[in-house]
Order: sequence, then C-alpha cells, then structure tokens
Amino acid sequence: MNTHTYQRIDHADGLAFLTTAQTRYDGSESEGETVLLAPRVVGVCRSDLREIRGERFGRRDFGHEILGTVLDAPQALADLRGRTVLFDPHPLLRHRTSGFAQLVELVAEPTQLRAALVPAPPGVPTESAVLGEPLACAVHCVRRLLAVTEDRGTPLSSPVAVVGAGIAGTLIAATLLALGYRCTLFNRRADRIRFLLDRGALPSKVAETDLSRTSFEHVILATAHASPGYLDTSVRLLAEGGLLMLFAGTRPGDRLYDLDIDQIRRHELTQAGAVPGKLFTLAGTYGATRADFTEALTLLSAPTTAGQWSLADCAHRLIARRLELSEAPAYLTAAATSGYLGKAVVHITTGPSERQ
Repeated sequence: MNTHTYQRIDHADGLAFLTTAQTRYDGSESEGETVLLAPRVVGVCRSDLREIRGERFGRRDFGHEILGTVLDAPQALADLRGRTVLFDPHPLLRHRTSGFAQLVELVAEPTQLRAALVPAPPGVPTESAVLGEPLACAVHCVRRLLAVTEDRGTPLSSPVAVVGAGIAGTLIAATLLALGYRCTLFNRRADRIRFLLDRGALPSKVAETDLSRTSFEHVILATAHASPGYLDTSVRLLAEGGLLMLFAGTRPGDRLYDLDIDQIRRHELTQAGAVPGKLFTLAGTYGATRADFTEALTLLSAPTTAGQWSLADCAHRLIARRLELSEAPAYLTAAATSGYLGKAVVHITTGPSERQ
C-alpha cells in the first residue's frame, strides 16, 4: 500500500487545527487490515464539538459523519474499492484517524471494516446522503419507540412529543412524519424553531415553543445532554403512565431520581420509574444498526412531490453552512463554545498526494 501525505483537522486544548499527516498503516499491522477512505463531504455533529471541549464520554469519533470513496481496501473488501460509502461509527475498530481530512485510515478485522462501510445508493444527493448517519440514529430511535410501545400495548395513536429541536430532534420528528405518525417538536429557544420554519424544514404545525403543555403518552428527549431541566420538562409533558424515550446524551453517573439514565440509554434498557406525583416508563435508545442505515437511505431516496414536505427536502434544508477543509478549524473552534443553528458540512475538494 502506497504512503499518502494528506491534510486533516485534529484538536487539542479546546482548539481545532489543520495539520499535515502521513498514512501509518500498510495492512500488515497486527491490529488488522487497513481501509483508506477519501471523504467527499463530512457533517459537523455536536459530539464533535463536545470532543473539542473535552466533554465527550464513551466513544471518540471526531468527524464521523462521512460520505466518501474507498480509496484502498484489503482483498477481502475488494468489492468496495472505488465505491461511495457512508461511515458507520458504531462497529468497533482498532484505529481510525480524524474524519475531517483528505484521507481517513480505518484499521480492524475485515468483518468490522465491512460493517463500518455502508454503500450509498445512486441518486441520493451528496449533501442529503451525508445526513445518513444521524438519520439512521433517528430511525433507530423511532424503531425502538415502536418496539417498546408494542411491548407495553400502547400504540402510537396520539402525537409524540419530541423535546429538543437540534439536528437529532428534527430528524426524529421528520422520521415520525415520514412513517405516518403525528408529532410535536418542542424547544425552549425560539430561534431554533424559527430556523426550521423559515427554511421549511418541517411543517409549521409540528414546531412548538410552549413547554407548558402536558399529557403526551410518548415523549422523546433528544437534546444534546439529558440535563436535569430537560428531564423535568420531559417528565412534565408525560401523561400518567407514559413512556419517556431517552435519546439525549448522558454521562456516567447521570440519574433521574433512582434511575441510572446513562446505563439505560447506552444499554437500551426499559425500566419503570417514578417522580413525585407521576409513574412512567423510561427506555433508552443508542446508536444505529445496518438496517437503520438502509432505512435512512431509503427514506432519503423516496420520490418527492412538488409543494409537499418530504424528509429528503428536510435534510437538504437543514444545511446552513458549507465549508472548505481550510475554513473548518476556525468554525469548529468557535462553534464548540458559541453553538450554531442548522447543519454545517465540510466539503473535501482536493485529495492526498502519494509516493511509493
């Protein structure tokens, strides 16, 4: 395997910076085989910003929303060479480099590498396809909600409340709508709701800023972090005996009264809970499967009708900023402290150099 010199974004001490690197792995390492992935566009996720701030717990996968081309792969994955793929960050790899780069090195056993590379179907616009990973997580959340409600005998015959109008909450609401379910998307800050409505990302009847409403049988908490305030809001929105689905980020030790919500989320548990004056069920959702990626890409590929809302249109309208690789470090550093509205994507327009 040839050696490549390439540019990538790393981070340290709260700062993102562009650096020059060389490929290290040649496929003969004891860690496993190597895939070289050349990103074409990379989405900025809030977890990337938490990594910059040093607040990420569990996985470290800086720059994981990747749509790219398989530049090189071991013989066991020869059918993927030259293919356009999405990167799935959930399979366990031995090593991977930053995804905000001209080149990404993925090292693992061939079965894990194949699991991490999801072929993109033709015809899906690049900037919609790059949202395949966060949409797959949203699909997984909705499928988990449906499974738990079936087990409880409480079908989704009434609207679902989704708390948090960031990208995750918006895509969860969009998935519910695309599958034919009713929902209301709540957010404390009106600017997020205005952003979605002004861009037509969601139908106007879906978005809401009035958090005083109550009595939803099903609530999904989809904020960046399951803070005590948002947990209280979500429980308050629940009807007696309702189901709270926990998608929001958690940290070891996070609790809702006597419930270990970090364990419930990461291990997708379902437990009965109680707060003063209310009984409820808490269920966790975490990650995505290959089936979720397949469904997400199918939803993004669905034909659209002029003048009607579609999930594909929603995905495209969420993108608020387009960056070149050289512009991204300053943006990532600033966004890590100030936040942002909508989705930012980084386009990789030049490739790595190589030598024998």
